[in-house]
Amino acid sequence: MSLHIEANTPAMLGDLKVANRRTVLSAFRRGAVAGVSEVSQQTGISRPTVVKCIRFFLDSGLLVSLGKGPSTAIGGKRPENYTLSGRRYFLCLALWPQEMRACLYTIGHTLLGSISLSGPLPDTADEISRKSATLAARLLREQCVQPRDVCAVSVSTSGTVDRETGTLLYSSHTPQWGTHVHLLDDLRGLFGLATPIYLENAGKMCARPFLLDSALRSQRVLVLFTTWGLSGCMLEHGHILSGQNSLIGEVGHMTLDPSDPEPCGCGSHGCFERLVSAARVRRMVQDAAASYPASALPGRPDLTIPQLFEASAAGDPLAQDVSRKLAAVFAHALRNICLVFDPDCVILQGDYAAADDVFRQALEENLSGFRYFPSSMPFTLLSDTRTLSEMDAEGAFIALDHLYFGNPDLYRDEPAEG
Repeated sequence: MSLHIEANTPAMLGDLKVANRRTVLSAFRRGAVAGVSEVSQQTGISRPTVVKCIRFFLDSGLLVSLGKGPSTAIGGKRPENYTLSGRRYFLCLALWPQEMRACLYTIGHTLLGSISLSGPLPDTADEISRKSATLAARLLREQCVQPRDVCAVSVSTSGTVDRETGTLLYSSHTPQWGTHVHLLDDLRGLFGLATPIYLENAGKMCARPFLLDSALRSQRVLVLFTTWGLSGCMLEHGHILSGQNSLIGEVGHMTLDPSDPEPCGCGSHGCFERLVSAARVRRMVQDAAASYPASALPGRPDLTIPQLFEASAAGDPLAQDVSRKLAAVFAHALRNICLVFDPDCVILQGDYAAADDVFRQALEENLSGFRYFPSSMPFTLLSDTRTLSEMDAEGAFIALDHLYFGNPDLYRDEPAEG
C-alpha cells in the first residue's frame, strides 16, 4: 500500500516557513551583521524568501536595521544591513562556594556588564535564592534594563542538578541546604514564569565551550574542573553526557583511599577531590618540610596549587616531590575513568591547568604501569589556562543561546497554545 501526500499542504508550507525563518535567523547569531544577499548566499535560500523572513523578525523585534552598508564591488544600490536586537538580553548567574557573580549579555553576545560578590554562600537555600535575585536586580538597574527584556537566565552552581525541575539535587559544598533544593523561586518572581531559567552544574557549564571546538567534536573528551572542587564533564561526539541522576562526571567523589581520615561532604572518605585539594597540598608541604629545609614553601600558609607548580618548575625539590605525589593520585583516578569512558582527550581546567612538566611526566609514568594502556599516554592531555569564571560565562551564554533560539515559537506567526 502506498501513501500519497499532497506536495503543498498547508501544514507542509507552515513547516517550510518555520524552517526558513530558523535558518535565516541563524545567520545573525552571536552578533553577526549581514544583508539580504549575504544571507541568501550563506543559507541557499532565495532572496525574496530571505526578505520575508527578515521582515518577520523586524516586526517581532528580534532583528534591527543598521542602515545602508557600503556599496558592493560592482556598484549599484547600497545594501541594507541587519543584526540581532541590542535590547534583548541573557543573564548569567554563578552561585559558587566563595563567590556570587552575575553577567549581562545582549542576545548577540555583547557583554554589557558584570558584578561579583566574594565570600561564602549563605547557610540556607532560601537566603541564597533571595540574594541571587537581589544580585540580578542590581545588575539590571546598573545597566538600565527591565526584567521583561531578559529572554533567558542561567544559574551555575556546585553539585548535581535536575534541569527539568530546576532543582539542586545535592551539593557537597553546601550540605546544610539538604537535598532537592529550590534555588530559583525568587528569580522566577523577578522574571516571571514565562522566562526560561537554566540551572546547570558549574563543571558542565565551564566545559560547554568545548562543544564549539570542531577539532574535538568527533572525540570522546573528559574536561576536569579543578579549583574549589573537582568534577568532570564528559563530551561524546559533541554532546554532554549527564544521566538520570546527573552523576556522570562527578569524578571528584570517586573513592581512591577509603582509609583517609578526612571526611568529604558527600559522606565518604578518600574522595579524589579531597586528596588533591589546596588544603591537602598545604598539609603535604608541611608534612614533608623537615626533609627539605632549604625549601621556601613551608613559610607560605596561603600556598596555592599554581604556586606549587611554579616552584616545582623552578626546581624546588619539595614542590617537585608533592607534584609527583599529586600526579600519582590523578593517575589512579584517570586509570579508573578510562576503564568506563576511555577518553581520546583529557583537558585540565582551573588550578591543575598550571601543572608543570614534573607532574606530567610522573602522570605518564604512573599510567604506563597499567598493561591495558598503550606504551604511550592513553589519551591526549591538554591544559586550558583561561579562568573558570570566563569559561563559565561563555558556557552559560552558549546554553542560553541554544535554549532561546531553539524555541519554535520564535518562528511561528502565532505562538503555540499551552
